[in-house]
Amino acid sequence: MSDEYFNPEIIDKIRENTNELIKDIVAAQQKAIDEINKDTETKIQQKKDEIVEAAKTKAEAEFLKEKAKQDLDLRLKLTKFRDELVYEFIVKATEEIKTMADTKEYEKSLENLLMTAVLTLGEPEVIVHCRKQDKKFFTNQFLSKAAEKVEKENKIKSKLTLSNEFVDCIGGLIVETSDRKISINNTYEKRIDRALGKIKKELSLLLTQEG
Repeated sequence: MSDEYFNPEIIDKIRENTNELIKDIVAAQQKAIDEINKDTETKIQQKKDEIVEAAKTKAEAEFLKEKAKQDLDLRLKLTKFRDELVYEFIVKATEEIKTMADTKEYEKSLENLLMTAVLTLGEPEVIVHCRKQDKKFFTNQFLSKAAEKVEKENKIKSKLTLSNEFVDCIGGLIVETSDRKISINNTYEKRIDRALGKIKKELSLLLTQEG
């Protein structure tokens, strides 16, 4: 083997190159490690964010669920309270109507209910149904007077006939055409029932505003 292989300069050069190579390898390895660490940290942070987001979403879902439950409970309570008020209104109205049974005000009310129904029908012949105990109000004079007012209002002469078939109600009357195909229920129960929709709506708005 030649002595040049043992030349100190060559050996130093080899060592220098080897050291450089080692440094490059170490640097490359460190860079790879840094990238792995960075990627790991990113993944860990993403996982943390996912966990936090999942917890936040779950918390929001639980909140919305509880809020919906409370809102429903409140609506049920308001509806119950409203219905209690409506029931109280019906009871009071019914009791008040019963006290009117034999008064002039009740007779006037029957005349107004009759007029409204007959004018709505607009027919030349109308049959009138009333309570049995109210028959005393529906005299020929009473019916003639109502017919005259109807004729004056709509220019149609209407013949009003009292039926022998009575209605079971707390007050009011029912009128129908002579062929009985069309009728108008102007009993107090029906008029109260027709008013309930508006009353319930108004009460619901008031209760909601109060809430």
